[in-house]
Amino acid sequence: MRELHYGGGILIVGLDVCTAVFDYALALARVGRSDLINVPVLVNGSVADSNILLGPSTQIFCTPASETADELDDSETIRDLRERIASLHRPISAGAVDSVVYPDFEFEY
Repeated sequence: MRELHYGGGILIVGLDVCTAVFDYALALARVGRSDLINVPVLVNGSVADSNILLGPSTQIFCTPASETADELDDSETIRDLRERIASLHRPISAGAVDSVVYPDFEFEY
């Protein structure tokens, strides 16, 4: 378990979720984008969801947590964050429709 320090508050999250959040925050910062994510957190001994806004200037850090809950390392959340990271690195390609919208545009190499 980790204490994710964010916006002056502390969220109790799973270690793997914390790692994925940090990886996604770094990936977003590198491309200058922001995103809103949803992660499982521990609140008064129960698992709940929390929204986190990540962006190029997000300041977060983690410390060890004394509380534990197995449900916090949610594989679906981790998979979603990893997919979001991968989508930031996919090339954007122009489709055939673009030539209709911009008939005078010519590619120069």
